[in-house]
Amino acid sequence: MKSRPFDPHWTTDLPSLTAYLDELCRTISEAETRGRKRKEAAQANFEAAIKAIVLDLYRAHKSDPTLEVGIGTGTTALQRKSKSRYGASFISARTFIDAMEALKREGLIVISTPHWDDPAKKNSRVARHMATPSLMAGFERVSASVLDLRRHPNAEGIRLKDSKKRLVEYGDDAFANGARDRLRIINDMLESHWADLALTDEQLAQELRRIGGTRDDEAAQSFDFAARTVYRVFNNEDWEQGGRFYGAWWISCPSRLRPHILINGKRTVEVDYSGLHAAMLYAQDGQAIPDDPYERCLTKKDNKAERKLVKRTFNALLNADNVNRISEIEDYSPEITGRSWYDFKWHIVSKYPEFRPHFGSGVGLHLQRKDSDLAEKVMLRFAAMRYACLPVHDSFIVHHGLQDELDRIMREAFEAEFGLSGKVGVDIGIGEMAENSGQPIEPDPDQLLNSVGYEARLQAFWDARSKARNTHITPPLSMRD
Repeated sequence: MKSRPFDPHWTTDLPSLTAYLDELCRTISEAETRGRKRKEAAQANFEAAIKAIVLDLYRAHKSDPTLEVGIGTGTTALQRKSKSRYGASFISARTFIDAMEALKREGLIVISTPHWDDPAKKNSRVARHMATPSLMAGFERVSASVLDLRRHPNAEGIRLKDSKKRLVEYGDDAFANGARDRLRIINDMLESHWADLALTDEQLAQELRRIGGTRDDEAAQSFDFAARTVYRVFNNEDWEQGGRFYGAWWISCPSRLRPHILINGKRTVEVDYSGLHAAMLYAQDGQAIPDDPYERCLTKKDNKAERKLVKRTFNALLNADNVNRISEIEDYSPEITGRSWYDFKWHIVSKYPEFRPHFGSGVGLHLQRKDSDLAEKVMLRFAAMRYACLPVHDSFIVHHGLQDELDRIMREAFEAEFGLSGKVGVDIGIGEMAENSGQPIEPDPDQLLNSVGYEARLQAFWDARSKARNTHITPPLSMRD
């Protein structure tokens, strides 16, 4: 079964859903058989825990009905989370455990996979949970949808990890504070637009089955359309390493599906920096940047499958601390390259004598800090223009009419940082087209009145925005076609 960790940082502004959650807390509290009432602060934590648990399990079910959520209830772990900048202020071991037990007692959540303690203490597993039909019915009664969920604005968006990818606590830090402020601007921009996939519900279900269990990226197991904001991750307890943006559903969306991404119901274009880390190294050394830094490694010109393996191997060589210890990259195919993994790896090394000192040096994470800063600058420019700009590490997705603007801004950001113009590549989105047909989707009167899938989610988004502003929301003129 697919699973992900519990995320307590979800809330809602929908009045009917808020009322349902309040009533749920009252019903559960009245059904308790406690000897005495909780103190006010403890009761507030108890109710906050109930809301966080049901919102996250609802979110998981809507993204993938087979997705489990791992929720640990160990006292020590809960106490640690209550004190962590990555935790939630309401987490208290006693009240959180009480909330979990009460929700199970009321038949609203269920343990789908029991916890397991590994005697070797290497692969222990917390219990995994799912929402029950009873809980889902409650959300249905108040007409809730993923549109109505939003990540809490106080959730920590600047994450620091150690060499084993474990979150690290840190104190007040000037860089982190500035990065957090800029991240809020970016997330406000992302939340003010609706990104979706132009696929039917049946097609989405097929894709879920296709990618199930094949990837372990965060949120990759499902199309979690509620996840519309990003956070930054810095590595090795060093603000100069990493810093890339994660968290939004489109970042882990399979690349073959990204052409189907819509923004505000309109087709998109994806623009990326060509050979970004290679281009950065050339620029830092004052050398001219080739049109395609990876072309020299290809056995056949314009072989996209081989180029993808060259790029991933090149980046793996930069990220590793020892060339000899680099394990085979995911999806490596000797049929495509005509070489064993060992021979292919050293083939790449031999093709870049100028970068030999960088291979196996771990410089890749330092380059990620630079490319994430470029991404931040590009997104802030779009936020200032009030247009959507979806980050995917070294590429960006925007409304198709903004392709030239994005191209210009990306080049300017690169040149401002490195003094040379960076090359960009373009992938045009499919959008607004029926899959596997070359024909635009024809208006259907019945669908207009009873929209489903991505069309229903988009309509709900505009309706919610209209209610929030108490006026009709019209997309900017340049975003309508």
